[in-house]
Amino acid sequence: MSRHTFIPTIALIGGIGSGKSAVANKVKSFRPVIIIDADRIGHEVLDFAEIQEKIREQFGSAVFNDQGNVDRSELARLVFGESKLQQTSLKQLESIVHPVIHRRLEQEIESARSLNQVDAILVDAAVIVEAGWKELCDQIVYIDCPFEQRQKRVTQNRGWSETELTKREKHQLPLSEKRKLADGVIQNDQDLESAGLELSKFIDSIRIQKNTN
Repeated sequence: MSRHTFIPTIALIGGIGSGKSAVANKVKSFRPVIIIDADRIGHEVLDFAEIQEKIREQFGSAVFNDQGNVDRSELARLVFGESKLQQTSLKQLESIVHPVIHRRLEQEIESARSLNQVDAILVDAAVIVEAGWKELCDQIVYIDCPFEQRQKRVTQNRGWSETELTKREKHQLPLSEKRKLADGVIQNDQDLESAGLELSKFIDSIRIQKNTN
């Protein structure tokens, strides 16, 4: 066996509002894991001067608020939708922010791998497959949750209507495709404790398999 214990990097994917963050945090409550939130990184890069400059060049000053920060809701209005202009705008925005998010993800994963006493690195990244970043991770786990529950969550947490949820998901791979790409599936339609335990078992199975090879 190698002197170094294998620390798996596991991407968590699923529908919007499937509870990926909640399941990851439940696992963290009973074992040492590092959670890397790609949404957080995505929000952070919007504050980078070079990113703001490119966004201003591409979309104009209307997507900035009075404080000079990117107005994310206004930007979302421009890029999420079915019109050709919105679809083109989304591609333009992704070409600006995705390379920087990818670089930050790489850095945070590398940093997490250098830590001692860590069982796994959980990467909560909704579009990790669509963005072509899955090579950053060893395994992919799909968090499964019915539409009705996901709708309830995003209404409570984000104030989204069913129309908004459906509109946003159209810009991601179909859930059936995401599920096929996953190495494991966790059901998150009952209690969070059960989902957390299932993901914890998956981590154990990967570590045992790798560290005994």
